[in-house]
Amino acid sequence: MSTQDEYQERRKHQRFAAQRDGKPCIDILVAGKRITLNDLSIDGFSLPPDEALVEGETFDFEMRLIDGFGDRIRGQAIAVNEVNGLIGCQFVDLDPAQQRVLEEWLIVIVICGASVRLTPADAEAIVKGPSLI
Repeated sequence: MSTQDEYQERRKHQRFAAQRDGKPCIDILVAGKRITLNDLSIDGFSLPPDEALVEGETFDFEMRLIDGFGDRIRGQAIAVNEVNGLIGCQFVDLDPAQQRVLEEWLIVIVICGASVRLTPADAEAIVKGPSLI
């Protein structure tokens, strides 16, 4: 099995581009450095490589919406692998309140990016459903 196949097999939920109107909308603070996210799901995220992220190691983070509005999400994640020039990370520790904020962000991303009208319930089903790719 190739690394790409293994990566796809680990992914349980769909990831969504961390963009709004074609521009990055979420960044993450790791080891004192802000890095723009590439994509995000309820399981994890990917971002460009950085020396602060070592495969197999956990790290503390703080995510925020780049426009400064809304809550911040704090927790721990693990750098799982590097595929196609991006580091894939999985959440290790998110408390229930932080998990709910993350789900709310993802629901908004799905609704804003949809080419058809979606209800919040439709978007939540997409966010919590299986990966489609």
